[in-house]
Amino acid sequence: MITTADLKAQTRRELADLARNYGVAGWHGLKKDELIEEIKKVQRRLRRKGLSESTPPKAKSKQSSKVKSSKLQNASKLQNASKVKETTAAPRTAAAKPARSAGKPKPLPKLPEPKISAKTARIRAQIRKRRETTQKNKDLSTGTLVGGAAVQKGAKRTKASEPHQDRMILLVRDSFWLQASWEITRASVERAQSALAERWHTAVPMLRLLSVSDVSSNCAESVERDIPIHGGVDNWYIDVDDPPSRYRVVIGYLSDTGEFYTVCRSNVVETPRPGECDRLDEHWRDIAEDYERIYSLSGGYETDCGDLKEVFEERLRRPMPLRGEQGQTVADPALLRQSKLPFDVDAELIIFGKTVSSASVMVAGRPVKLQPDGSFTVRMELPDKRQVLPVTAESRDGLRQRTTVVAVERNTKVMEPVELDDCL
Repeated sequence: MITTADLKAQTRRELADLARNYGVAGWHGLKKDELIEEIKKVQRRLRRKGLSESTPPKAKSKQSSKVKSSKLQNASKLQNASKVKETTAAPRTAAAKPARSAGKPKPLPKLPEPKISAKTARIRAQIRKRRETTQKNKDLSTGTLVGGAAVQKGAKRTKASEPHQDRMILLVRDSFWLQASWEITRASVERAQSALAERWHTAVPMLRLLSVSDVSSNCAESVERDIPIHGGVDNWYIDVDDPPSRYRVVIGYLSDTGEFYTVCRSNVVETPRPGECDRLDEHWRDIAEDYERIYSLSGGYETDCGDLKEVFEERLRRPMPLRGEQGQTVADPALLRQSKLPFDVDAELIIFGKTVSSASVMVAGRPVKLQPDGSFTVRMELPDKRQVLPVTAESRDGLRQRTTVVAVERNTKVMEPVELDDCL
């Protein structure tokens, strides 16, 4: 039998064809809900008819048993005791045979399968294909972690020996073009889906171009624009203006509420002035011909270029050169004099205070653990920007609350290095 859910899934034309096959009167003038009710009535009538034919009537079996018993009594008076046993056994066996055949259920009549028109089948296939394409375009992962190693770009690729990790590289192609390349694990995409929750259904993959200004300003990074992308690729070309400028690119998902979930961040690059370099080629095979210039323009000789150096050495299968004191490049680090003096300076913020041990304290909306005497200490990062941090204490009964606002601003400026002449 066709279930109610299957009937509701059919179109009115399909239900009308089914009602016509069942012989429903006036089927051409019925609506979809009325057609479903009439078809259900026909199905119930066919089901009751099948059950009535499969079970023998009880009244007939009782009458036949009474007639047979009376005949047996008359025969027992005329014949002797031995013959009575033979004659009484024979009708019982004979009566048992029709009972078995009568008790065997008959198969239910087969109903015709619901017909699906070619148009409906085509629409369903288009919807299914569109759903699969949407899911594929939303997946930014470029590899799956299997046993601690990465299988990249499908099952046809062999398993890599190195662990798969999230990384993003930004290269300078010329004064007006950047190239972003990335590797993202499937686990990172699943974390983004979990973090966005119900907003994941409307989130779209996005490249966010950030303009990196002077670190001495209050806002070191500002959003230049968002670039929609799709899954199935691992690099993207970005056009920029106003060279020379410094940029960084982040990849993630942008929800319809404006929330941006960052999956990976790139290195910082600076575009050259027009005319300082020729247009570079587009593929790694061509990059190998002029890799030193591209490596230098992309910040390869800076101290924080770990991923960039690793990707260049992996793709080009050669060690990247180091820059000497006079600007020359030497492949062997042992042949170089110390050309740079590493000097990293950072700062952090420490907030401390004291209250009663039974109170609860929150710093910038996050709870803080108190010591037995009510004191607390919080160590926080201090980025280059202005921060307003409310520190709130609340009594145990929730009737008293005190708040202290700490406003902190950090401006870090890196001075130009000073080169001293070697007088010895």
